[in-house]
Formats: sequence, C-alpha cells, structure tokens
Amino acid sequence: MDHPHPYPVILLVDIDAFFPQVEQILHPELRGRPVIVGGLVTDRSVVASASYEARARGVRTAMPIREAHRLCPDAAFLRGDFHAYARFSRAMMDVCRRHTPLVEPTSLDEAYLNVTGCRRLFQTLGIARPGPAWPLQVADHLQRTIRRELDLAVTIGAGANRLIAKTACSYAKPNGVAWICPGYEAAFLAPLPLGELPGIGPRTADRLAQYNLRHIGDLARIPESMLVEHFGPSGRVLVERARGIDPTPVTAGGGDPKSISRETTFETNLVDRAHLRAMLSYLLERACRQLRSLGLLARTVAVKVRYADFRTESRSRTLPTLSDHDDDFWPVAADLFDRIHTRRVSVRLVGASLSHFAPAGRQLGLFGEAGYDRRTRFYRSIDGVRDRFGFSALVTGRAIELIQTHERDAHGFRLRTACLSR
Repeated sequence: MDHPHPYPVILLVDIDAFFPQVEQILHPELRGRPVIVGGLVTDRSVVASASYEARARGVRTAMPIREAHRLCPDAAFLRGDFHAYARFSRAMMDVCRRHTPLVEPTSLDEAYLNVTGCRRLFQTLGIARPGPAWPLQVADHLQRTIRRELDLAVTIGAGANRLIAKTACSYAKPNGVAWICPGYEAAFLAPLPLGELPGIGPRTADRLAQYNLRHIGDLARIPESMLVEHFGPSGRVLVERARGIDPTPVTAGGGDPKSISRETTFETNLVDRAHLRAMLSYLLERACRQLRSLGLLARTVAVKVRYADFRTESRSRTLPTLSDHDDDFWPVAADLFDRIHTRRVSVRLVGASLSHFAPAGRQLGLFGEAGYDRRTRFYRSIDGVRDRFGFSALVTGRAIELIQTHERDAHGFRLRTACLSR
C-alpha cells in the first residue's frame, strides 16, 4: 500500500547569476567571458549582478562600477534589460508550475515550490521512483527541464521547509541540487557559520559573536529562554531556525508586495529642480501603473533623494483615502520632495514608492464617487493604450519635460540605472 508521504517537501529554485546569464544566452559571444550588469564603465552606478567569471576576480553585487572595472577591466559591462529578464523569469515560473500549482515567486530569479502532494503524479509520469529519494529525483528533473527548454542554469535546494530548502540551495550553488533528508536538518546546519542562516544579518551575527556564538550549532544549543531574555520575541525565532524549524507556508502566487518603488541614479549629478521633479513624476507614474496592474490601492507615498555626497533624505505621508490614481499621489509627493530637497548640493538619485495596500475597491465620500469613477475610466484608457502600443505611447504630466533629455523605446524613457527602467 502506498502510504502518504510523512513530511513536506519544499524546493527552492534559484537561477544562477541571473542577469549575466540571460545576457550570455541572448549574446552567445559573451559565453565564458566575465559579464557585469549594472552600468557601462562610464556610468556612476553599482553592480546589479556579475557572472561567475567576474565573481572569481573579486567583483561583487553593489560594488561601484569603477571598482569592478579596476578588478576586471576585460569584462563586458552592460546596463541590463529588465524586460528581457522578466521574460525569462516568467518562462521559468511556468516550467515550475507544470510540476506543482504551489509556486511562490520571491523575486525574478527565485521561487519556492511545495511538491508534497505531487509524489504519486511524479511516479506515474516516471519522473521519480518509489522510495525516500524521490524529492532529489524531482529536483534533478526540474533542473534538467529548465536547462533544456530555456538554456538557464539553476540551483535547487530541497528540504522539509523553506529554511532548509534555502540553505541547501546556497550550499549547492552554482548549478547543483541538494536534498537534506528529514531528521538531518540540525546536523546539516550545525557546522555552518551563523551568517549562513536565513534571517541573520551582519549586525545580528556580530551581536551573537559577542556571546561566542559563531556557528549555527552553537546557537541551537542555547536554551530558548536565555535567547528570549537577551533578544526578546525574536530570540525564540532564532533558536527555532538554528534547529531547522520554519513553519512558513508556501503560498501560490507569492501574495501581494509590501511596497512598490521606482528610483534611478542620474548619469551626472543634477541641480535643475524642474528636471528632478519631472523625473520624480515619471517614477511615481510607473509605480502607480504597477499598482493598478496588481489590482491594488495604496495609501502611503514616500520620496527619496540622494545627494552627490551620498547623504540620503526620505519622507513619507499617508493619504486620507486609498487610491491608485497618479494625480492623488503627485501633489503629496511633490510637497515631500520640496521638504527634503533643501540643500544647495547636486542630486545623484531620486525615487518614489507606494505602500500600505488594500485590494481595489474603496469606500467613497458621498459627493466624490462620480469624479473618482471618471478618473478611474481615464486611467484605464491610458493603461489600455500603453499595453497595446508601449508605455512611451503616452507621456503625461511633468514627465513631458523629459522628452528633451531622455531617449525612449516601447517600454518608456531609457533610465541609466540598470533593470529599474520599468
């Protein structure tokens, strides 16, 4: 008799060096060469992603492009193409969904899969054989399918929960598969440095090191009450994770985002206030379009300004009602910008973000319903035109001022910050 599987099986699929790998697929002449995505050598930006050839030379994410060029002068430096990366991401997610309906994307290049209930199907299809090793066979089949259909190399970690799947995935990189058998989680985690445990950042690791806790096994042996005493409620989570416990479920679709943000770094520092406001208006417009595409309303808008000396100012404000209309957020964003743009210093970066979401559909004021509905139809028409002919088919508001300074393609103005020109 075929008994139900006694434990969950969670996979984490992670595309290796995603942006550079896509560039190497689209441009075969780059295969085998170090590829750095984030900007041209002349750009004042940072590394968004680097191929393994470049990483072997010391290039790291968030490193200034100039420093990356010093370490790897023969690399191909690219600004990146978000839309190409999004196409490959969607295709990879589609392959995952053919293996299970429970797929939760966490980023463009990463997704969790719950394949617990699909064991019998995999055996019927010949993907896996009866026995305890079937999760490893499924992971191997998924990896080979993604490579065959998309030419993408991925790493897959498998375990009884998300934490173990993620740690196994990190262990198997690049282009590997790892399955941590149930019951061996603590033994697998124990010798790893604390920084390898998901959820422990450098600051927490440094604080734990003050107590001579340097490996995950050291943390797992500490009584829970002691950690709660020193770290509060998060201490309980720390010790559970160190012991391989993670109750977080895999949710199909991944749920709604916590915020939607758009920002860009200018090619040269700017002092022109009108140009800064025009770019802020455009970025907010892109964020609102994403908001509507997700069927969400937002209540809070935030603005960020980074000066040439890297001092960063940001401020947010909550609206009295939820909305997805550009013209509800823009007056607030413009006022926030005026309040934080007060220094006589050129500006390096501006950004806008929306948060505090709710599903579309709101309670309107007694006399505001007709006006709100008219504007909803107006934005629906604009979105329809852009969906059909490209975002740049219509330029509205203060963003019109960018026509004289920025090139456009079907996706909108070409911004200098790699992968953010959405």
